[in-house]
Amino acid sequence: MQVIEGGPEIPDKLLLALDEGCVVFFCGAGVSRAKAQLPDFFGLANQVLKTLGIPDGSPAVKILDEAREIEARTGVPGLISADRVFGLLERDIERAVAQALAPRKALTFGHMNCF
Repeated sequence: MQVIEGGPEIPDKLLLALDEGCVVFFCGAGVSRAKAQLPDFFGLANQVLKTLGIPDGSPAVKILDEAREIEARTGVPGLISADRVFGLLERDIERAVAQALAPRKALTFGHMNCF
């Protein structure tokens, strides 16, 4: 059986196993890119970095640039995982939150100075 015209042939035995809850299909990023016109990893990362206003010198931007260069040089995608780039972006966000919440001046409570 074909789910869509021109798609892969899926054996009936596999579809029956799916109906019985014995199998799960995992689909790669190509599914969302082809049908939903969603961005690839580099496009997604660029959109997120732009939306958040992340500066060019940030670690997340640097590792994204490096991932692009490695893929262009080797022809092998995914050598630097998306988790790595967004993990570095998370550090940038945590640092920005800490800066935003840092006290601007010392507070005095009785005999204690708090910073």
